[in-house]
Amino acid sequence: MLKNYFKIGFRVLHKNRGYSFIHLAGLSVGLWACLAVATVVIDSFSYDRQWSKGNDIYRIISVDRKASGLNERSASSHEGLAAELQKQFPEVETWSAFSTVERHFKTAKHAGEGMKTQVLRMDTTGWDMLDIRIISGNPRHFTAGTNNLIVSRTFAESFYPGQDIVGKIIYDIPSFQAEASPYLITGVIEDLPYNSHLRADAIWVQQKKVQPYAANGFFSFNQNYIRLKPNANVQAFTAKANNWYQEVNNDKGAKRINLQPLRDIYLHSDFSDWQAVKGDAQAIYIFSGIAALLLFIACVNFVNLSTARAFARLKEAGVRRILSGSRVQLIWQFLTETMILFGFSMGIAALLYYYSLPSIENFLGHKLIETFTTNMQMAVAAGLAIFATGMITGFYPAWLISGFKPANTIRGMISNSFGQNTVRKGLVVAQFSISVFVLIATMVVWKQLSLMENKDLGYDKKNLLSIGSVSWDGKADAFKNEVLRIPGVTKASISQWMPTQGGGYMTREVPDPSNAEKHLKVWFIAGDVDLAETIGWKLVKGRMFRGPHSADVLNADSLQNADFRKYEEAITTQISLITESAAKLLGVSQLDRQIGSTKTVPVGIIGDFNNESLYEPIKPTLILANRSPQYGGMLIRVQPGTEKQVSASIHKLWKQFYPAKLLALDSVEDQLSKQYESEMHLQQLFMFFSGLSMFLSALGIFGLVVQAAEHRSKEVGIRKVLGASVTGIVALLSKDFLKLVMISVLLASPVGWFALNKWLDNYPYRTEVSWWIFALTGAGAIIITLVTVSFQAVKAALTNPVKSLRNE
Repeated sequence: MLKNYFKIGFRVLHKNRGYSFIHLAGLSVGLWACLAVATVVIDSFSYDRQWSKGNDIYRIISVDRKASGLNERSASSHEGLAAELQKQFPEVETWSAFSTVERHFKTAKHAGEGMKTQVLRMDTTGWDMLDIRIISGNPRHFTAGTNNLIVSRTFAESFYPGQDIVGKIIYDIPSFQAEASPYLITGVIEDLPYNSHLRADAIWVQQKKVQPYAANGFFSFNQNYIRLKPNANVQAFTAKANNWYQEVNNDKGAKRINLQPLRDIYLHSDFSDWQAVKGDAQAIYIFSGIAALLLFIACVNFVNLSTARAFARLKEAGVRRILSGSRVQLIWQFLTETMILFGFSMGIAALLYYYSLPSIENFLGHKLIETFTTNMQMAVAAGLAIFATGMITGFYPAWLISGFKPANTIRGMISNSFGQNTVRKGLVVAQFSISVFVLIATMVVWKQLSLMENKDLGYDKKNLLSIGSVSWDGKADAFKNEVLRIPGVTKASISQWMPTQGGGYMTREVPDPSNAEKHLKVWFIAGDVDLAETIGWKLVKGRMFRGPHSADVLNADSLQNADFRKYEEAITTQISLITESAAKLLGVSQLDRQIGSTKTVPVGIIGDFNNESLYEPIKPTLILANRSPQYGGMLIRVQPGTEKQVSASIHKLWKQFYPAKLLALDSVEDQLSKQYESEMHLQQLFMFFSGLSMFLSALGIFGLVVQAAEHRSKEVGIRKVLGASVTGIVALLSKDFLKLVMISVLLASPVGWFALNKWLDNYPYRTEVSWWIFALTGAGAIIITLVTVSFQAVKAALTNPVKSLRNE
């Protein structure tokens, strides 16, 4: 029996090749999109799930409440906090500090550029937290007096292929030290898992140092991780820890700590600016939803076209029933045809998936570890899911076609109104509503990205180069003077703040002049006197800094090293520039007077500027002038079109001044654009998905209009004989579909407006969901439908009526 089902199924599909192709195209695209997105989703959720003790490991998150409902979170905490928690609470089993840093390693002290390497920095207790498989050496034994480096198998094979690397010395290319630092390789380990936020090619082990916890004073911050005892109550422990934390800090609840599970860190760390490896949970949920909707559209096409084709098979169904065929047998026959289509579609989708994986990885910018080609369990689960989808999708048409009385189907006494019933119309409206919504989302994301890329930042980002923060070794002024001699360089400034690298070199909480019970956070930027002109800040009131040897400038590094008390006295009267928003918040009505809360004397007010990315609102900022700083970066303004020549000259000059140091030279405009890569990816994906959804919806409409033209061929022939025009016939066949699409636009527009406004609320600088987006989207959907329908409708209208009527 099953063999006959398949034999008849293949015959039917071959006989109706046009409809079979429409089914295959729609289902293949829908299944491929689902497989591709499912891979990204599954891979994202696989991060940090391979650690055997991962369920008990948490990262300490510092939370600072700024106002009602406004919390500032940080992945860093006091360097002594984790050790103090272990001391105070028995629930804490152990702790360690982890962070990833980038290093350039070379095999010889005076070798060339070296190889960029991602390094995991941890202390000696990290062995008790992570599962690290040792291949050679004894890396658990810490060698004092040098940097202990453990390298992965891949790293060892790249540097020393076929050699025993344990005990060898390699060197980094520093940014701050004058000389390269040596690293002793104490062991080789298996490659660390790629699907981890602690992704690295080497581990830099440091001796564990227990720093005492101090609520006040100067201290360092670490990314602290703790491991709780198995079955510890995390909520209860967090509550106890916060009670202690607020008591020790004499705090009224403004500051607290949270525990972030290790397995949540990759997808839920949007607040962690310095975390190199992280995903976006919101994007994952969006893509999952879109992929599911694409598959839904493809399945809707199948259901609609199958029910529309039901008339062609009613007599077949009636004859089968009269010849003792049961309804169950008919359902299984039609389900077999469905599964044949799904089987072929799955094969095509699998081929598309296999050959598109490299492109997907290239788009994402990282490897995919968990894929359907590498994980057999995932592949089997996908096959079962597709089988279940096919059975569910095919059941309704099979049940519908097999449900009519055989006598009526043989005599043709079946009302053909069921082909235009509410279910079919509702499905058409649903699939086009989805397509319209995705198209609206695409345009809104494009508008938001355009706003972020083109917004006036309060300074000129074009033709501006930056050198990352380094130790100048007392040669800052000399290097700057040589840079200014390079043809094409117009201005240069040494600064302790760089665009895209935080809001400033320091923050300070000061009393709010309008409310004594509240505090304001003020950001400080320090640079030389040329910083304002180099970056292009606009003077609103007062004056800019005077020359480099004027009283405006403080030799901060020299004074701080010589006499810290004099340094503190000097900064209380240091000249500053202040932004408009800071002047307003701090109540600065007159210049050249000391602001008691900030301990500076503003001499000029400059226009507000975005010292951080556009994910953050403008910060109240003060700018100080320093002379010959020991540490900092450099901003270089160049003439348009000279960037390449200037960059080459700076590299040569750098080798003369700092032959052993790493030069990080970038375009500020490029760095700013990289901040919004997630929005760029979102826009590209929405464009791709909107194109796919419109293609699938149009494909479904095309199949339905072909069926409608065939079903109404005699009606069209009679109308032509009676004098109907081609235009009238095209309108007759098109109007029903256009009505459904217009209903879809009306349904999708308010949903899109609400959902996208919610999404835009995440941005302090946001675009508007304009009315023309809905008008343009609706017009586009109607035009696509009209073109799709008209192609077949015109063909039907031009058919010779004799061919349509001769069977009568």
